[in-house]
Amino acid sequence: MIIVKLMGGLGNQMFQYAFARKLSIEYKTDLLLDTTFLEDKSFKENFTYRDFELDKFNVHVNIAQTIDLIKFKENRLKKIIHFLFSFTPFKPKYQYLREPHFYFFKKALRVSINTYLDGYWQSEKYFLSIRDKLLVDFWPKDNVSDKTKEVALKIKSCNAISLHVRQGDYVSNAHNNSYHGTCSVEYYNDAIKLMGNHFPDATFYIFSDEPDWFNENITTTFPIEYVTHNRGKDSYQDIYLMSLCKHNIIANSSFSWWGAWLNTYKDKIVIAPKKWFKNDSKDSSDLIPETWIRL
Repeated sequence: MIIVKLMGGLGNQMFQYAFARKLSIEYKTDLLLDTTFLEDKSFKENFTYRDFELDKFNVHVNIAQTIDLIKFKENRLKKIIHFLFSFTPFKPKYQYLREPHFYFFKKALRVSINTYLDGYWQSEKYFLSIRDKLLVDFWPKDNVSDKTKEVALKIKSCNAISLHVRQGDYVSNAHNNSYHGTCSVEYYNDAIKLMGNHFPDATFYIFSDEPDWFNENITTTFPIEYVTHNRGKDSYQDIYLMSLCKHNIIANSSFSWWGAWLNTYKDKIVIAPKKWFKNDSKDSSDLIPETWIRL
């Protein structure tokens, strides 16, 4: 069995699921989702609490039970055993794999058939080989709202470019702000200019938790449509709408990363920020697909 620890918002959960799904398919074994971290609402300083959101999609949802998790519970002896196994071609029966760093960890592709995954796994290199299956898995399970259907029709009728502005807890939470930061006005202006040079007939669809920020800071002559009706547990519908746009300008956010990655338009252009984190403690070089443009 492959068990994956879910943590973070919807975009993070999608990364974690995608890698675990890839391994479960390759090893022809069960995929279980560990939701205990999300369910733990005990006090954590400078922490944004999240809920399980993957059930909005057509994902394979099987929740890990205590009897499953206890097989992978870490202790000192298991850590020593796993360390010793790392010098041999053999693998322990039950392997606990914690992501060692942010950039692509190639050895993670060669784990035991019974593995617990603990990490973010934010690179398409972990799951690109099952893209066709993920396009199905990450399609909305139920009918989207009438308003979303209306916006979808408009998007399909024009040369639509999604633009995501992430503010929210990236601004209000001091810890998140010091770690993630937000994309600058210059980034969005440069991205709009580049897209506009390619597509003079473009219509920009603005997805943001703070639409007033865009209105107050960005000036453009292109037609603008604000998408503001999906909040909270309906936010997955914004990922769906972003994926319907022909091109995408993303924020330093896994949320809009997925909106762009799920976009199936064969000639799409995706623009992503060159600086993903405010501080440089993590190497994000494997996060952005090679065909995307970094500004």
